[in-house]
Amino acid sequence: MDKLIIKNGLIFDPVNKIEGEIIDILIEDGKIVDKHSSQSDIKEIDAKGKTVIPAAVDIHCHVASQQLNFSRLLGTNNKKFQATWNGLTLNNIAQDYISNGYTLILEANVFPSLSKTTVFDFKNIPILDKAMLINVSNLWPLELEFQRGKIEDIAIFIQDLLRKVKGFGIKVYNPFENEFDWNYSSYREDLSKSGRLFNFNALDVYENITKCVEFLGLPHSSHAHIEGYETEQAKTNLISVLKRINSSDIKKNNRLSRNQIFHIAHASAYNIDGDNTELIKIVNQTNKFDLDLGFLTFNDINPLITSDKRLIEKENKGNGNHLIREAIEFEGDTFIIFREFNKKNRIHAIIWANALELALKIEDKWKVQLNVNFPNYGNIIDIPKIASWLMSTDARNNFIDSLDSNFPSKAFLQSVSNYLTFNDFVIISRASPAKSLGMGKSKGNLGLGADGDLNILNININEIDTNKDIEQVKRALIDIDYVIKAGNIIKKKEKIDLSYQGKIFWFNGKTETKDSSFIMSKKKEFYQKYYSIFYDSQNNLIEDIYLREMS
Repeated sequence: MDKLIIKNGLIFDPVNKIEGEIIDILIEDGKIVDKHSSQSDIKEIDAKGKTVIPAAVDIHCHVASQQLNFSRLLGTNNKKFQATWNGLTLNNIAQDYISNGYTLILEANVFPSLSKTTVFDFKNIPILDKAMLINVSNLWPLELEFQRGKIEDIAIFIQDLLRKVKGFGIKVYNPFENEFDWNYSSYREDLSKSGRLFNFNALDVYENITKCVEFLGLPHSSHAHIEGYETEQAKTNLISVLKRINSSDIKKNNRLSRNQIFHIAHASAYNIDGDNTELIKIVNQTNKFDLDLGFLTFNDINPLITSDKRLIEKENKGNGNHLIREAIEFEGDTFIIFREFNKKNRIHAIIWANALELALKIEDKWKVQLNVNFPNYGNIIDIPKIASWLMSTDARNNFIDSLDSNFPSKAFLQSVSNYLTFNDFVIISRASPAKSLGMGKSKGNLGLGADGDLNILNININEIDTNKDIEQVKRALIDIDYVIKAGNIIKKKEKIDLSYQGKIFWFNGKTETKDSSFIMSKKKEFYQKYYSIFYDSQNNLIEDIYLREMS
């Protein structure tokens, strides 16, 4: 059994309310323990004068999908793409995440029939633990259940589907919008409007899937992309959805450790007027919601992987870049294009500022998760730069000076004196995303029984003022001394060991009813009649060595 001790380190572990205390961390067999089974063969790291924190968690990214393969295809002869993203190869993605302290990532949007591609990529991404969200919000086989609010029937189908594809949770994404206009020439203007082929609306789907997730007790809540992001319609749509969920009778499953019942993806993208007042008010007033920030970092070029018709049509006008558009029968649409963000573009500046304002103004940092909507808004290697904006008023103001002079929150951001503490940063980058995913006992903390995933930073946080000495913090985050994964040293200084294999987290539900067999037989029959694949062909056969089951 592998044994490791990290001695004399300055520990920041918000889950266990440890903020800057010198404590030894012992790891055996991949888990944090109070003592080793024996005193032989123990590897030792002396972390005196250094800071020890849990490994980071990315709650929303796009790293393993057919769409990412299309991005690579589009970028084959694009010199700017190759220089910025190193081809977006799986090894390079893993290496960049590890270099920035990450050991767990969540692929945020997978159509069920395309999950085999995601599993293939997962198996070839070294080191990192990973999980995927399955997009079921456009599935025709669930039309009748959405219409009638038959939560248990939806749950039986979703549970079986997650077992088959080895999915972790559920993504809600533009429910049935593609049914409004198959030619992409018009858009749904009202989420409460029923479709021409079905007698329910998008708000019904958001609510029913959220009820289903709580009924099943999935580790993570329903995880939502609200349609129209980066357009004026997005704000109206977002508030409509949040008010519907907030006013419903949905109750969190009591056996779950997370607080929220609804997760808002890339929350920076919805209020392009720069006014986040209502969103912040709603999140501050209730525990039903949490959100990831979706920080925009102004890379030279970014792949855009989306199923949002409004956004892709806006980006495709006059862009001059090639577009790949794909319709996956009755599962949904997807689009891939390249784009370039500009600091002098008012909308782009607003999206950047929205993320910062949400991080500062949402009172409970456990409702906030740091991410860059990789690779849509930023590269994971930009995290140290983002940390400087969050923890230092000077770093923030220096960057603001480079942006468009007219974005609405500029005056507020330049005048506000508050900033995140280092402990806040550990919460939003590690403890909060782990908790939101329902993994708070195993990830994002350094308590007994947690996975032995941690970072050692070459800095003593207690001896500096992070607001004034932010360059020291930034350097420590850019060049993390050690990254430990399950007790294994996978990064030491500049050396990274990619020989280890992470796990695929998946949910194996136990909910059964007397009608389960009948419900699934009818769904399989639907696939046989109306789809080009059989339902059971979606079964992903994965060796146990790759899997980590949650139930």
